[in-house]
Amino acid sequence: MATLTRATFQTAYNIQSRSLDDGILGVSRNGNLHKTLDELRQLPPGEREGVLTNLSDTALNELASDVNAAGILGAGGLSHDEKRTLFDTLAESSTGKDLARLASAFDSRDDTQLLAESVANKGSLQSRSAYIEAMSPRTADNDYGRSFALGVAITEHVDKDAKAILTVLNSFDTGTSEGRASFDQAINSLPQSVLNNVLKAGVDKTAYSGTGFYTVSYRTETANKLLERAAKSEDAYVKGKIFSSAANVVSGMRAVQNNILLATKTTDSNIRGITERMTVLMNTDARGIIRKLNNSDDAGVATELGAYISEILRNDLEGGSKILGQQLALLQGAGTGQSPTDFFEQQVRNRSDKLYYRNAQDLGYYVGGMCKGVDQLNADSTETGSIVKSILSAGISAANSLGRASGIVSGLTSFMVDDVVKQANDDRSKILHGLQGLAMPVYADGERYQGPAEGPFNAKAGYMCRH
Repeated sequence: MATLTRATFQTAYNIQSRSLDDGILGVSRNGNLHKTLDELRQLPPGEREGVLTNLSDTALNELASDVNAAGILGAGGLSHDEKRTLFDTLAESSTGKDLARLASAFDSRDDTQLLAESVANKGSLQSRSAYIEAMSPRTADNDYGRSFALGVAITEHVDKDAKAILTVLNSFDTGTSEGRASFDQAINSLPQSVLNNVLKAGVDKTAYSGTGFYTVSYRTETANKLLERAAKSEDAYVKGKIFSSAANVVSGMRAVQNNILLATKTTDSNIRGITERMTVLMNTDARGIIRKLNNSDDAGVATELGAYISEILRNDLEGGSKILGQQLALLQGAGTGQSPTDFFEQQVRNRSDKLYYRNAQDLGYYVGGMCKGVDQLNADSTETGSIVKSILSAGISAANSLGRASGIVSGLTSFMVDDVVKQANDDRSKILHGLQGLAMPVYADGERYQGPAEGPFNAKAGYMCRH
């Protein structure tokens, strides 16, 4: 809570007055800025908080102009280190909303990032969360950077404000309860479209072009760090939002990589690094994350989930199948102590207090995503059959290892999987449709499930497994 004292108002007044009086030829500017810095540092943090609040946007713009001014004989602004000290001093005591106002005044790419680093390093948990929420609308303009060097055009496809948000998000220590709560609050304040831009900033896509050439590079460290932070969250909704944005980014990177003129081994490695962390995230709460993706997918086409699944399988069929098989088993109820049928038919109440088959719908959505992901690999019918068999066989093994009550497991066997693939007669669409049918519960005698949860399951899986 700010303590508004006479010194608080006086400091704000002095800053505003000095910004309007730089002296003859501006030679008083540098001295005035150092006086401002000294006064701010002398105020106790509680009193300093109110200084930015009492400066108008016009006054902040004047301050930014002075700080960044070029000149000699006292007419220059602050050095880079002095500017960092100014930002650190303000960040450790100001509100997040006021720090976002300050970012609007210091609007260059370098200043925006420098201030974000100060907020990340010096700001309180509350001010960091509020800063992120206040900065959110500024990511919509795709404010990219562009520079030229020796005839080469270099374009950084990173919105500067999205990068600033990511810098502050990654400052939360999600290994602590307080850090997790603030991280979750910040993520929940961001619309999905903004979070997509934040994750794009995290892969730092940079294009290099010149006469006769065009190439693209990525640096994914900060995106990976955000995924690692998210894995420690206890909020499935937060995890699902970040998973969705990461899949959106991976899909864009794959589209670039599929262009033979732009493909690089480094990009494949970067994609694998992100998807590996997405798997770690998914495995912390597969049911919760799939539920979030399902509930948020108005079109019901599992675009993000399909992109993730195709990447998991692309370079390591055996390892990828084990990953997906375990996730499939979890969505079939493995580890809950319930039989596959009981879990499949379990109902919960929606917001209208009506019962619905949530587990069946979520499983159907995941299976639909698998169909889409496998289809995106454009494999021939023989390879598609091998992929389906590998995933389902891994699911059988995972269900047995995770266990259910009284040792009850699905009656699905590898023989049944082989038979369905064989009956598809090398028709890729029939093989994928077979995946849909085999993912539902199978009784110990081999009879497939028929009952009230079948319709909700098929409603989610059917479209993607048949098209």
